[in-house]
Amino acid sequence: MYKHLKQGAVCAIALLALSAQAATWTLSGALTTHDPDIYKEGSTWWIVETSDNGIGVKYSANGTAWTQGVSIFGSGLSWWKTYNGNTNTVWAPDIKVWNGKAILYYAVSTFGSQKSAIGLATASSIAAGNWVDKGAVLTSASGGDFNAIDPNFFVDSAGQPWLTYGSFWTGIYTTRVDPSTLKPTGSRYHLAADSSGIENPFIMKNGSYYYLFVSKGTCCAGANSTYHISYGRSTSVTGPYLDKNGVNMLNGGGTTLDAGGGRFIAPGGESYNNGVMARHELDSQNNYNPVLFISDLTFTNGWPTY
Repeated sequence: MYKHLKQGAVCAIALLALSAQAATWTLSGALTTHDPDIYKEGSTWWIVETSDNGIGVKYSANGTAWTQGVSIFGSGLSWWKTYNGNTNTVWAPDIKVWNGKAILYYAVSTFGSQKSAIGLATASSIAAGNWVDKGAVLTSASGGDFNAIDPNFFVDSAGQPWLTYGSFWTGIYTTRVDPSTLKPTGSRYHLAADSSGIENPFIMKNGSYYYLFVSKGTCCAGANSTYHISYGRSTSVTGPYLDKNGVNMLNGGGTTLDAGGGRFIAPGGESYNNGVMARHELDSQNNYNPVLFISDLTFTNGWPTY
């Protein structure tokens, strides 16, 4: 989830501080980002991200040197205005290639509001960029028990697609997706909750376990930001997801993967693809602007680390 992304010159710095973590990549180019969703199509790496001008796009030939691309629906779509305060702002997009097409879910809302929607667009491929918007596929309203933002598309071991979503309120949910329409269908399953704040779910599978990653805490409060990445695992995509101590994520459980520290704080907005995890962290030496980080994600005794 994202609240406001400052506009300005593209951040073009080599993050030498990253070398302190052996599995973390040294990056350059267009590194300012929030809620980076990473995906590799063919030989090209892509990131879609929160933006004040449609859906932000980055690309890279090697995953380390990043170029800012042309935003998707940069001038906004008319139906968004109902949800995002009559702006062109889009939050926390999620991009995949599945079943012969590129699939892009995204959220439109305003800070602190449950009047939110998750939209869907499809294209023949990410590189082709011939996106066709399909409108809202899930909405929420004030007074409900969930918030329809921060979408994540995932296909389980049986080939069933799911859409996971949620932010604050009662937390994180997942729902089956119709393979033809790509719209949520059937019952929803409650996966995680936390009174300190929880959002940006991302599900992946490794071995016999499904892993649910979330961003917890406060994302965008400068030096007071408490965002951190937590996770749990389950043998079923619908949970229960337990942390290393056996605590259910529905009961506030979650093992911390990354809490930041030093110059870069408040990691969150995480995503995973092709062996790596991307996220943003706030640069305490540059007005707490959000910066892209990418690390190899590995597993030790069934638990993730980088």
